[in-house]
Amino acid sequence: LGGRSTGLRVASVVAGGPADQAGLRTGDLLLTADGHEVATAQDLQRLMFAEAIGRRLGITVMRNGALVDVIAEPSELVAA
Repeated sequence: LGGRSTGLRVASVVAGGPADQAGLRTGDLLLTADGHEVATAQDLQRLMFAEAIGRRLGITVMRNGALVDVIAEPSELVAA
């Protein structure tokens, strides 16, 4: 990562949601999604457009000092 220290901290993971199913954990530092660097919530939101729904999305996070790659499949947000 060339010393990159910025990313988007995962504040919470909804049980059974796409992030949970992908293996993301609270505290992970999200670095890239779909090959794009992610430093802010807006960066991630730009990638979560309608065409992303149901499409596999590669995500790289920093967890406990190690890089971890997961695959998420975004879904529509459903009000509980």
